[in-house]
Parts: sequence; C-alpha cells; structure tokens
Amino acid sequence: MKKLRQALCWIISAFVFLIPLQTRLIYKQGILNNSVWEYGTFSLYATELLFLIILIMTLVYVALLIKNNIATFNGKLLRLVLPLAITIIIGLNVFLAQNQSVALYKLSQLIEAVALFFIILIIKPSFQKVSWAIVLSGLLQGILTIEQFVNQKIVANKWFGLAAQSPETLGTPVVQLAETRWLRTFGTFPHPNMLAGFLVIGLILIIGLYANANREKIKKYLSLIFVINSVALFTTLSRSAIITMFFSIIIFAFLSRKNQLLNKTLTRFALILIFIAIIFSASYPELIFTRTFSNNRVENISNVTRVEQYKEYWPMIKNNWLTGVGLGNYTGQLFNNNSTKEAWQYQPIHNTYLLLFAEIGIVGLSVILLFVFFFVIATPDRNPGEAISTLRINPAAWPPERIIGFTCLAGLAGLALFDHYLWSFYSGIILTTTTFAILKLKNI
Repeated sequence: MKKLRQALCWIISAFVFLIPLQTRLIYKQGILNNSVWEYGTFSLYATELLFLIILIMTLVYVALLIKNNIATFNGKLLRLVLPLAITIIIGLNVFLAQNQSVALYKLSQLIEAVALFFIILIIKPSFQKVSWAIVLSGLLQGILTIEQFVNQKIVANKWFGLAAQSPETLGTPVVQLAETRWLRTFGTFPHPNMLAGFLVIGLILIIGLYANANREKIKKYLSLIFVINSVALFTTLSRSAIITMFFSIIIFAFLSRKNQLLNKTLTRFALILIFIAIIFSASYPELIFTRTFSNNRVENISNVTRVEQYKEYWPMIKNNWLTGVGLGNYTGQLFNNNSTKEAWQYQPIHNTYLLLFAEIGIVGLSVILLFVFFFVIATPDRNPGEAISTLRINPAAWPPERIIGFTCLAGLAGLALFDHYLWSFYSGIILTTTTFAILKLKNI
C-alpha cells in the first residue's frame, strides 16, 4: 500500500504539471449559426487518459484501505460527503437544461474535477510535490511565453494543443499601437488570461516553497523562476491577472503578518515583482499605457463587449434565477435570445460568479458557496461539519502551507471576478479543484 500511495503521489503531481496541456481529440464539433461553437464542442483531453490511470489506481488503493483498516477510510469518507452531495444537486440541473447533451458533457467535467478533489484528499500528496508541479509547469510556460512575446507569433503544434496565432489575424488577442498590432502571449493555453491566471497561482506557490526551502541552491532556483514567470505574467498584458497578483500579495501580507519567516520572504518577492513591473513598463511604455487607459479601437471594442455582456445578463436570468439555464448552456441561451451574431460572439459573461448563477441558479450557487465556506474554515485534520461550532478563522495559528493555500484561493477569487474560464474551460476547472485541494495538504 505504501508503494502504491507513493506512486499515486508522483502521478498526481504529473497530472497537475500537465494542466496547461491543451492536446485534445474533438469527437463532436459544436456548430452555431453555421460556424464553430467552442462552448458546444465535445473533446477528450490527453490529460484525461492520465486521470483514468489515477482513478483506477486510487480505487485499488481504497479497496486495500477498506480491507486493512476500514475505520481510517470511514474517517476520510466523512470529509467527502458534502462535495458529493453538491455534485448530485448540480447534476439534477442537467434535466432542466435546454441543451441536455451540452449539460451532460459539462457535468462529466465537473464529476472528474470532484473525483480529483476526492483523490487528493484521500491520497494526500505533500504540499511540496503539488506546489513544485505547478511551479515547474509555470516555468515551462514562462519560457515559452517570453519566446512568443519576442517573436510575436505562435507556431501551431497539434501535440501540445497549440493553434497558430499571429497579430495580423483578426480576432487574435492583441494590443493596438497606432498601426502595429502587438500579440499577447498564450503559452499553451487557449487565451492569454488563462495563462496569466495559472502564472499567478504559480508565483504565490513559489513564495511558499522558498519560505520552506532549507537549501540556498533551491532558493536561488526559485528566485530565478519567480523572475522568469513574473516577466511572463506581464507579457500576457492581462490587466485582471496583474491586479489580482498585487491583491494576493496584500492578502498574503495580512495573513502572514505574525509569521516572521513568511513576512521576510514575501517582502523579498514583492520587491522583485515591483522591480520587474517598473522595468517592463519602462521598456514597453506604450503597451502599458494602452492597456491601462484604453485609448484605441481594440481596447474600446473589448470594453464595449464586456459592458454588453452585462446588459444581456438580466434578460438571461430573470426567468431562470432559481435553477439556472443549465450547465454549459449560457452561450446557447444567448443565441436563443438573439440569433443574429456569429458563433464566436456568443461568449460567457466575464465573471465566474455571475456565470455560475446564470447556469445553476440560486440553488446550485448557494450549495457551492456553503461548501466553500465550510471547506475554508475547516483545518486539514477536521471535516467541514466539525468546523461549524468553532469557526477557526485564525491565521496566526495556521501553518505556512495553509496561509499559502488560502492566498491561492484569494487569487482565484480575484480572477473569478474578471473572467469565466475557471468554470467554462476544462483546464480552468481542474486548476480550481487543485487549488482548493492544496489548502488541505501538509509538508510531509
């Protein structure tokens, strides 16, 4: 059993490392108004095959756990009751959706995410293993991102799920500088904002790993990775992610104010981040000015589009506020309300909370928020139900890895205010699940 668990810890870390990989087999292409509809497209991601191996191995491990020590397993099972109940409640939403096939596909991704959550809580890989997986994955993304920024193009590669991107192509995320279109970087993600969100979580974890490192060589490597990934974050030109990163540092500082080691480490990396921000802004002032003050056609279109999304939102939910329009059905409902646009113009609202409300209604949203509340206040060795009477929200008593995990969740909460990919894309859902699970991991 011990060797099986160790193997699972490493394979789970490999799965987390591969979160940015977008290699997939499209087995049903979504079509809307005679053009490609991403949010109605059904795909099998390469990482899902690895997850299947993890699932089978975990079932074997659980069977051995039951056989050898059923009391231990029962203790672990209690912690999984609430997320399982939430999955069932949200699953009922499928029957209310107009497009049930899309809702079922979305539900399958959510079940996979919940299963991953279960697996991490049962197997409990160390905080360091999972954190290093994200950090090293972020390093590869950072190197690729900087290369994309310098060369101003992305070469297609089917094995890594990379689509060709060029600033001359209309519809590509760019920053308009007079007559020049400057490509925003993607890494291997479908959009710059998704890359930026992943880098934000990775940067926070670097700070945590540095504080726990006991070798100077490791600390030097972590500092270098932080510099590379910070530069990469700015090359995405994602306003929401950059704002969230600084917001996360403030939250981190508040939580760690009585922890001298974390405070010292945070100060070091906050200064590095500010220094890189100054250097990048001085090197590319027009890019920063344009993204900050939105004074051209491309930025104005982006802002107008987001305003329009909020205008379309109320007609969407006014008759569906109780149970929602159905899992994954938001863009399809937009089409039903107005069928005159191109398929790519039907986009989820850039606010994860509002998107959740629209798709699963007040009932589904309430049970998710209830789970988040109890999950966050419960310490790693207590299940959410045990935390109701004591509400131990006391950062001074938290171990460093819990402070770091909570800061990552704060980062996710900030990202969710400005975008939808944490709910609408497979990799976003898996990143969210993994980040929640990190909060319960220990340094072992």
